[in-house]
Amino acid sequence: MRIMWGTTALACCAGAVDLFTFLELGGAFAGIITGNVVTAASGKWLAALTAVAGFGAGAYAWAATFRDRRTFGLIAELVLLVIVAVGWIGTGTHPDLSGRLALLALAGIAMGGQSAMMLGLHPNTTYMTGVLTTSLHDLATGRRDTFVTALRQIGALAVGAASTAMLLTAARPFAPVLAVLLLITAIFLLPHSPPVSS
Repeated sequence: MRIMWGTTALACCAGAVDLFTFLELGGAFAGIITGNVVTAASGKWLAALTAVAGFGAGAYAWAATFRDRRTFGLIAELVLLVIVAVGWIGTGTHPDLSGRLALLALAGIAMGGQSAMMLGLHPNTTYMTGVLTTSLHDLATGRRDTFVTALRQIGALAVGAASTAMLLTAARPFAPVLAVLLLITAIFLLPHSPPVSS
């Protein structure tokens, strides 16, 4: 049960981060590579490249550094998301181009790190296309349990995004703080065992 709620909190966190970076940091997603390829083709190539590079760097660095230490990996992600929130608030919620790209890169690194940490723990928390595809495949072949899990994870992603959108309107400085709080919740809920087998 703790793993279920922990991964749900992480999916909600991912939705919050992606909505925030897309709307406020240049039109790119911190954790959706496919979306960033399309975004780059639409002309927002600098933001898309920054997010993809950050995500890739985070996934690689977290896999190499925190392989047997999920909790430390999530704490490292937390540090980056706190820096993003402090940077956002410190610039009066209106960073210049270099500030937006720096915050976007940090958010991308954080989401790449989260993805790497969660590879050995199902369900996925950042890759919803794969979650939906797998669950529909399982549903079609008679395994219904993953479908409910997929709906929960996708719903959590949407709730995180919608909540961040509301914060951007009602309490703009605190919009990135939601992801920080969700990640803290996940850290306390998830077991401290390795993310992948050694």
